[in-house]
Amino acid sequence: MAFLLNLFFYVSELNRNKSLVVTSFFMAVSYFSSNHFINLENSNTNLYIEWFIYDVVTLILILFSHYFLKHTSVAAKYIYAGLVINSILYGLIHIDLIVLWNREVWWFWTFYSIGVNVVDFLMIVALITNKDFLFIGKCRKYFSKKTKKNKLSYR
Repeated sequence: MAFLLNLFFYVSELNRNKSLVVTSFFMAVSYFSSNHFINLENSNTNLYIEWFIYDVVTLILILFSHYFLKHTSVAAKYIYAGLVINSILYGLIHIDLIVLWNREVWWFWTFYSIGVNVVDFLMIVALITNKDFLFIGKCRKYFSKKTKKNKLSYR
């Protein structure tokens, strides 16, 4: 839905941000294909690795496409971070369940479940709003200024 919304905004000239359209397109294709081509009944051992691969491939495609664009949207930066976080979580849960064969419930399972869903939700919100709603950019600028100021005070 975020792709259709961004495509509508682009075509109707409400928002001419190509980065947003491209990012939401690749996310829509990734989520559609992972929901329709992964067989949940027979894929219990490779499910997390398959999701890991989908996220890594999606991240590579988005990064590659943005290499040719002049501007990277705020939403694309959130998508980069979200796909990296989800990939790490998929890899870790695969190691826990399949490699280590852990069957005892522990805190990481809850963290994984909540983390993946929250990150997915934040990526969708980022694609719809294209705003820095977590103020990550402002925090980065603030800490960057602090670091520069501290380096100058040591000289």
